[in-house]
Amino acid sequence: MAARSALLSVVLAAVAALCALHAAASAFVGASGAKSALRGASSSLTRAALPGLVEGTSVALSLQVVTAAYWAVLILVTVPCGFLIILYLQSERTKAGMTPK
Repeated sequence: MAARSALLSVVLAAVAALCALHAAASAFVGASGAKSALRGASSSLTRAALPGLVEGTSVALSLQVVTAAYWAVLILVTVPCGFLIILYLQSERTKAGMTPK
């Protein structure tokens, strides 16, 4: 029974991590939803529709912002989840009466 609850907790943690990664990937600039909206438009049509916006953007700056956002999400999700997993494992060990080696 203990192996089943451990397996269940690992599976739930993996599902939560995958959901968090999926949400983080679609939350920032460059997500697939934004690309699909402009996929059919030509670049000249886009420039004509948004004259001030296209000239004022910098691809390098936007890539730096997206990279920093991915790192922030990775760290801010991984650290608390790691803490909670360690806390859960220690509480289960204490409840079972086992001591760490």
